[in-house]
Formats: sequence, structure tokens, C-alpha cells
Amino acid sequence: MPSVFVISREPRTRTAVTDYVRERGYAAGSAGSYDEAMETLAALWFDALVVDVQGLPRGEAGATFQQFNQWLASTFQRKQPALIYLLHKGARRPNFRIDGAVIKKPFPLEAVGEALRERVGLPGRDHNSRGLDLDLRSNRLRCGEREVHLTNIEATLLAYLMEHEGETLHPRDLLVDVWQYHDAAGASTLVRAHVSNLRKKLRDVLGASDAIQTIRGKGYRFTA
Repeated sequence: MPSVFVISREPRTRTAVTDYVRERGYAAGSAGSYDEAMETLAALWFDALVVDVQGLPRGEAGATFQQFNQWLASTFQRKQPALIYLLHKGARRPNFRIDGAVIKKPFPLEAVGEALRERVGLPGRDHNSRGLDLDLRSNRLRCGEREVHLTNIEATLLAYLMEHEGETLHPRDLLVDVWQYHDAAGASTLVRAHVSNLRKKLRDVLGASDAIQTIRGKGYRFTA
């Protein structure tokens, strides 16, 4: 199970992101300061770090992001966790010592989910009885020796369906959560078209297209 460590001085941000990744099947931990994070990360390995880039409140002591940034580079020289940085919109981008995804605040939580899927994979993929392997870096879908290429939209949609295996997802929610569409008008028609294309490619690698089920009047469900 991939593990994620969330670092934010803001309790609401820290709790929201930690709960989100835990609900998606990742093992999760968190820290409310860079000092606490360094103490924890010196002893425990996490596959990904979600780091809220913040300064210190006036009059408060402790490590700054610049110090934490340097500590990361010196501590993880050989093997590096995936990094996701949360940065206030309009803020100057720091010189990150370890490259990573940058998500501007305020942000939809699914933006964190998408970044995690791309960098550390799907939490439940090891339990996929169909043997599907989705590589989000190349948009390649494999099963045994069969392989197909997905579009960015198809890959993102399939990753989200696989992450929520067994759940029925309404087209409106898919547009908002997967692609951050704010206007869900015409959701059923648009999502239906992408699901249809995705089923054809699933049939090419699986020999069947029943991995994505249509639940009449409610939406779609992925079954491994």
C-alpha cells in the first residue's frame, strides 16, 4: 500500500488532505510543522510527501520551508519520495531542491489524487484480479502481453474508476472530480462518449468490456 505524508501548518488543509488520501486507500500520516515532519521522516519512509509551502507566523520559532527544503535534498539523496507542493496562488515559486508537482491553492482535492496516481500509482492495483496495469506516465494500459494507448482523458477517467472500485459514480460527479469541470451541463452525454471509447480499449486488452458497468439512472461502476 503506497504511503503519503502530509505537512501543513493549517489544520483544515492538513486534515482535509490527510482524510482524502486515506479514504482513497493510501496509508497516511501528517505533521503540523516542518520540525515535526523532519523528526518523523528521519525514522519512517513514505512514498509521497504533500508539502504546504508556508512561512512562519510572526513571532513563531521553528524551521522555515527553506531549511526544510535543504533538509529534504540532503536526506533523500539516493532514494527520493514523490513530492507534491501546495503553493498559494500568486506566491513566488521557490527553488525546490527535489522536483515535484505544484498545486496552487485553493485547489480541488482531486488534484492531489491525480498527482498521486501519476507518481505512486493506484492503492488497489496490486489486488486487481483482472491483471490490468495502468501506467499514467505513458497512458499505456496492459494486461499480460496485450497493450493499448489511452488518451489523457481516458487514462484519468479509468484511474479514477479503478481508485473507486465498486462505487457507483454519477456522470456529473465524474466531470467535477476527474476533470474539474465547474459546469456539469451535458455531463451524461460527454461522459458516455468517453466511457464508450474506454470500453472498446478495455475489450482489446481484456477480451471483454464488462469492467465498467452502467448502473441505470445512477452512473458507472468499475469492477476488478
